[in-house]
This record gives sequence, C-alpha cells and structure tokens, in this order.
Amino acid sequence: MVGEIRDLETAEVTVQAAQTGHLVLSTLHTNDAPSALARLRYMGVAAFNVAASVNFITAQRLVRRLCERCKQPMSAEQTALFLNNLNTQDIQALPHDARLSAKPHQAVGCESCDKGYKGRVGIYQVMPMNDTMQTLIMHDSDTRTLAAQAAQDGVRTLRQAGWLKVLQGVTSVEEVMTHTHHG
Repeated sequence: MVGEIRDLETAEVTVQAAQTGHLVLSTLHTNDAPSALARLRYMGVAAFNVAASVNFITAQRLVRRLCERCKQPMSAEQTALFLNNLNTQDIQALPHDARLSAKPHQAVGCESCDKGYKGRVGIYQVMPMNDTMQTLIMHDSDTRTLAAQAAQDGVRTLRQAGWLKVLQGVTSVEEVMTHTHHG
C-alpha cells in the first residue's frame, strides 16, 4: 500500500513493485480515472511502465445524501426537464430501466438534517485496463483521448455515476453538479 503518489520517485517505486508481481494499491489526486494515467506520464513515468503496471483505476467523490425524513420528490415536470437536459453520452450510459423508474428528489431541510442533507454517499468511476487503453498509453495519448476510449469501453464518468444516484433519489442534481466536472 502506497499512501499517495505525489512525485516521480514514489511513482517509480510503485510501478516497480507492481511489475514484480505485487498488488499495489495507492491514491493519486485527479479529476477522474483517465486523468490518473496522464498524471503518471506527466510525473515522468515512462509510457511502457504505466501501460504494464496499471490494471484498474477507481475515481471517487463523496456527495451529500438527501435526508430520508424530509426529501421531496421532484415534480413530473422537473424530472422530465432533468432527463431532457442530459447529454447524449449521459443518456447512453444510464440504463434504460433506471431512466424509466426515475425517482429524483430534492433537498428540503428539517430538524434532523443540514439543509436537506444527512450523511454522504460515494460515486465511483471504475475503469479496468484493456489492450486498447494500453496501446493509447504507449502512444502518449492525452486525457481526452483516454476518456473517450473509456466511454467507448462502457466506463461511466463520475457525473454519470452521480446521475444514477439522482435517479435513485439518493442525492440531488445540485450535489452532482457541484462535485463532478463535465466530460
């Protein structure tokens, strides 16, 4: 376990351990999973080392959970507006049945919560590595290209993972917009 990769020396030791058969878990501060690959390259880790040593990346954010006591369902009009404003990629990434059974809610506020929120819940982007992604790394592809490939491979963005929590009534649109970047 490597607490955090902050510099080239730590990154190289981590990569070397991974390449010698060790399961290495670490953290790296980035906006999303594809950015982790680019960050390692920007630190100076050779492309072939990144491609050979990274197997799986998970990006995560904590968003506030709507209070179960006071949250209120969004109106049919608000729900339709929300769904109609999703971009094409977001619509494709969300299961059809999740959109059909959408139960988005909004924060209200009561004596047992903080302005309509109580607790937090994680949203995750889970990106396994594959041959195509390794080839892109070897060709020193930028974050945008890596993210496009991840999307083509069916990897949801953090925002899309957040939209699933909105559709389930777990968090609000505002929370997802605040804690995720577009793209």
